[in-house]
Amino acid sequence: MTNQLTTVYINGEHVPVESASISVFDSGFNFGDGVFEGMRVYNGRVLMLDEHIERLYNSAAAAFIEPPMTQDELKRDILTWLRANDIDHDFHFRPIITRGIRTPPRVDPRFASGPATVVVLGQAISGTPTTGINLVVSRYRRHGPDSVDSKIKSLSYLHAVLAKLDAVRRGADDAIVLDNRGCLAECSASNIFLVKNGQLTTPFAISTLDGITRNLLLELAAELGIPAREKDLTTYDVHAADEVFLCGSGAELMPVITFETQTVGDGSMGPITERLRDAYLNSLDAHGTPIAIAAGV
Repeated sequence: MTNQLTTVYINGEHVPVESASISVFDSGFNFGDGVFEGMRVYNGRVLMLDEHIERLYNSAAAAFIEPPMTQDELKRDILTWLRANDIDHDFHFRPIITRGIRTPPRVDPRFASGPATVVVLGQAISGTPTTGINLVVSRYRRHGPDSVDSKIKSLSYLHAVLAKLDAVRRGADDAIVLDNRGCLAECSASNIFLVKNGQLTTPFAISTLDGITRNLLLELAAELGIPAREKDLTTYDVHAADEVFLCGSGAELMPVITFETQTVGDGSMGPITERLRDAYLNSLDAHGTPIAIAAGV
């Protein structure tokens, strides 16, 4: 098997990558009117498949988008598509559901006709380096639940793109985004954890995505006997932290070695970060759905 994509899943069809396309009138293309997930394949298994698809459908419900298939049907189609592409390891993919074709392309969703558009695409991905990254604070803010709820994993990701661009222009790898109170929300596309005096903390999932990797790490911390809790955090807490790391399906566990040019800890992956990273990597098979079940194996 390989991890190179040959077809894209579009509305139930496997379309060759070189000819894959959707309508220019699609709601996702015109308005970012859709939802998505980021998922990963390890060792012939899709990590946290049930949890990701459930969140995808919860996001769709919150956006009043009706998927044209059940969760089980989409999971079956995803596994079949992965097998058809001979995918079994080091692969990251995105199931996307949009409101469908919208003519004329205007904001009013009543112009959307026909079923929702469903696309699944992806690309090979390598393991996350453990050498660490550099963080700054973004000048952009993450909206709160009194706006568009951050639990909706929406295609409207301009806030994340601008935060990332802000960091890159300032010579950093990523940026911490604050909420409208000045508390930590998340980074451009990852959740954040701090370690201080042996205790693990992470922001409440209020102005941040309720990350699936984040929640798995909280479970693993409990199993390892590492004290962990959610709390309001500020940039003061980042400066005072012994360890900082980011997490997500794409990021896995990524240590932070500097924050606003200040060294975090001793400038390398800290011991609790390393324990959690090892536990996470060792848990992948237990939390993965075998791709082979699509063929009845």
